Amino acid sequence: MAHGPTEGGSLRILLVEDDQMNVELFESALETDGHEIVTERDGAAGERRASDRFDLVLLDVQLPKMNGLEVCRSLRARGLRMPIVALSASVLPEEIARTKSAGFDEFLPKPISPRDLRAAVRRLGSLRHEENGR
Repeated sequence: MAHGPTEGGSLRILLVEDDQMNVELFESALETDGHEIVTERDGAAGERRASDRFDLVLLDVQLPKMNGLEVCRSLRARGLRMPIVALSASVLPEEIARTKSAGFDEFLPKPISPRDLRAAVRRLGSLRHEENGR
């Protein structure tokens, strides 16, 4: 099955993930769809980099230096409104609820299939394009 840019167009995505295998998997799946991926490997670097313009943030919850919940709260406190997706292997209901209360827009459980990742990006990317009037 050939993949090209998504219906909503290509997105600029910030990926904050410390696991190299996940980084490679996510980059491969999303770059195939024509998205630009900028990767940071720890929470503090991701929090700083999010000040750049991004259409979407994919944010691991368990990160060195600053966890994903802290990063998301900080971004929301700074008024950043782009969709933020929590990535986590912890799928207990209370963990998922914590991501929602921190300001995440969606939760994706690890391991994540490329298909599920691409579907979530497509869904949230189209919402972002609608907000921006694209």
